[in-house]
This record gives sequence, structure tokens and C-alpha cells, in this order.
Amino acid sequence: MDDSQWQWFYEQMLEPVTFVTDIPYLFYILKWILKYDFDDLSYAVYFQDLMDPECIPQSLIKDEWLPVLCNRYELRLKKELFEIRCSVNDGSVTDIIGDDSVIF
Repeated sequence: MDDSQWQWFYEQMLEPVTFVTDIPYLFYILKWILKYDFDDLSYAVYFQDLMDPECIPQSLIKDEWLPVLCNRYELRLKKELFEIRCSVNDGSVTDIIGDDSVIF
């Protein structure tokens, strides 16, 4: 990464560092987030927390921040979940997992 990319990443990290309950776990989930292009790291952390791929028993996000993030990202989250649902119904995901009965 060049200087401008490092600065952008640093600026992206400022907010998530304030709203997570576990900084080491934030760095752990970054390995998943950094596998795709993201435009808003706060949203990426929020989305990762909601999808909870490892079944962590409690949220990574501080209680006082959950309503803030929910209000900010509600429409984006609904849109992305709708797109995921549509891709499942189109068969693209079900073809991979081999189960045509997946319905949300």
C-alpha cells in the first residue's frame, strides 16, 4: 500500500476501534474483511458482527454503539441482505451447496 492507502485505512480504523469491545478480536476479523474491497470499515465490522460466522456468544460492538450503527446502516444492510436472498433464490448459492430448498 502507498501512503494515501495507509492514511485511508488508518482513518477507517478510527471509529471501529472506539466501538468494539475487544481490539484483538477486531484485528482477527480484519483478516476476513480485508479479503474483499470495502468502502466503510465501520459497516464491514458491523456486518461481520451481525453475521457472526463463528457464533460468538456476544456482540463485538459496545451496547451504546449498536443503535447508532443500526440507524446509520439500516437501509444498506436491508439492501445487501435482499441481494443475498435473491442470489439464493436464483440458485447461484444453492447450486454451490447443493440444496434447492434454502428459503429465507
